[in-house]
Amino acid sequence: MVADAAIAVPAIAGAVRRRHPDRVSRPDLRERIHKARTELFAASAERGRSDAFPLRPERILADLRAALPADAVLVTDVGWNKNGVAQCYPLPAQGRFITPGGASTMGFGPAAALGVQLAQPDRVVVALVGDGGMSAQLPAVPMAVERGLPVIFLVMNNRAHGTISDLQSTYFGRSYGCDFVDPDGRPYSPDFAAYGRACGADGHLIAEPDELGAALRTAIQRRRPAVLDVPMVNEPVPTPGHWNIKDIYRGVFER
Repeated sequence: MVADAAIAVPAIAGAVRRRHPDRVSRPDLRERIHKARTELFAASAERGRSDAFPLRPERILADLRAALPADAVLVTDVGWNKNGVAQCYPLPAQGRFITPGGASTMGFGPAAALGVQLAQPDRVVVALVGDGGMSAQLPAVPMAVERGLPVIFLVMNNRAHGTISDLQSTYFGRSYGCDFVDPDGRPYSPDFAAYGRACGADGHLIAEPDELGAALRTAIQRRRPAVLDVPMVNEPVPTPGHWNIKDIYRGVFER
């Protein structure tokens, strides 16, 4: 089915109400949903006040919401960035959230953000990606410089393919090949901020909790391509309610 969602969704909702008027009002279900959402957002907001470093992912999202204009566009990739925004980011009515959804195409975020910025040149566009997604689409940065696209590439850097590492640990008791370390066993990551500067963009390597908000405000004001490398603790990706990959894989392994 191909349709304008703004037209199709109300039409489908109207058809359902006409066909099943008895299912329109479900106060118990609505109350359970409201309670679950309220608890999730409250817990996320509490974690978002943490000054721990590397930053908790909720703190990154909280600083992002505080710095961005209401009509900014968030383009996410795969992992914590996608699920976190879908579940615990208070998106203003004027804002937009572009996501690969369940397709989970690693590298979607940096590339798609360029297209969004081309289509909406006056809006602030943020590619919110993990270090894995950024590594999969490094050419997006020099392309942004070449085309003069002021995309902000915010790398939530947990030095891991965090979702896969979490799945491996859940089902096999340990992870393999998805937590990046150097030959001496120390956590490893490229310096994405230095990469951004090498391409001609602005680069910000966040070293303290309060530096993220300042770097975001600078990037928004300068209106130039910018790469923000943000060290992040490797916490399990939130899944229920948006993309419950653990349920998907549980069914696979049980078969």
